[in-house]
Amino acid sequence: MSMSSFLMDNPKIGVEHIPFDASLWTGRYEPDESERALYWYQLVRARTPFNAQNSFIQSHHHHNQPNSKVTLVGFACDQGVRRNLGRVGARHAPPAIRQTFAKLPIPSALQNNFDKADYDKFLADVGDIVCYDNDSLIPEILEQTQAQYSKQVAGIISQDSLAIGLGGGHAIAYASYMGLWQALNNKSDLNDINATVSSAPKIGIINFDAHLDIRNAPKGTSGTPFRQIAEHNRSQGQPFHYCAIGISQFSNTTALFDRANELGITIITDDSCARSSWESVARQLHQFIEEVDVLYVTMDMDAFPASIVPGVSAPAAKGISIDFAERCLEAIFASGKVKMADFAEINPTYDIDGRSCKVTARFLALMIQHHLLLQA
Repeated sequence: MSMSSFLMDNPKIGVEHIPFDASLWTGRYEPDESERALYWYQLVRARTPFNAQNSFIQSHHHHNQPNSKVTLVGFACDQGVRRNLGRVGARHAPPAIRQTFAKLPIPSALQNNFDKADYDKFLADVGDIVCYDNDSLIPEILEQTQAQYSKQVAGIISQDSLAIGLGGGHAIAYASYMGLWQALNNKSDLNDINATVSSAPKIGIINFDAHLDIRNAPKGTSGTPFRQIAEHNRSQGQPFHYCAIGISQFSNTTALFDRANELGITIITDDSCARSSWESVARQLHQFIEEVDVLYVTMDMDAFPASIVPGVSAPAAKGISIDFAERCLEAIFASGKVKMADFAEINPTYDIDGRSCKVTARFLALMIQHHLLLQA
């Protein structure tokens, strides 16, 4: 059966862009406090989605829309998790993460370092790319969702805004990377007609995850994104720089560790995260960061213990600590090289007390704060 006839028979199947939803952005209002009682829901701005045909051309014609320093985009899809035989539900995460984040206060570090006039440019939200799969396996729908999401990411980055993706399953990683790659390579073409592949910026990926996600499979899944990226880079004659933090020996087969070895992946295991000195981990991180021009940071929330982050597709028996991850993020963002970040595998269906969304919202707030303070 062709995809078009399949869609006609199943009207709630397909990929849709849901624009900015103001109803997700609510929080406390405090008339009795000083004007410094400010929350993220009060500062976020709606962002017009980038035109699917040509995100770059359109992005330069929105003079009426101030460019935000950070822009959120959702990847409401867990078709990759379904293909990977994980427990589904991650597609419900983007709105849940926003609702939790919206209620967090604007920290004093930002209020002290910026004028009120700058607040408008802090944060925008372009809405969600949503995959409707009718809870079944649908051919090509993951790839279509990834392509639409990549276009939004490329448009955001081409405006010099930090793109932050809210997943969804970890199939978001391949789409985030391709959006970043598209933006960087289009940019170098604009600046230099004779730009060669070798002059393309070197992208480094830092993944917080219990899993390597470099599986072999006939189709992309939530377990294959970094192998797909490695293959893409090889086809472009570009090196593959991938650092995985929090990898568990009990969450990856020996075949995967063998492949990681062949691909030259930097692995910092969950054991090292807990037992090595911070200095030795920081050295490894800095060494990795030095080798690349641009960074893409992805946080698979199953890198954290199931007791702390219960609402994920594959709960972790051990996991890494929140504090350790925050120290890493501080070092990574201090490099000034991060252009893309995302969160994956939060699954509200299995969350307890909104705990998993709270941890995610905290990391999101930290990323935004680190990024903005670099520009203060």
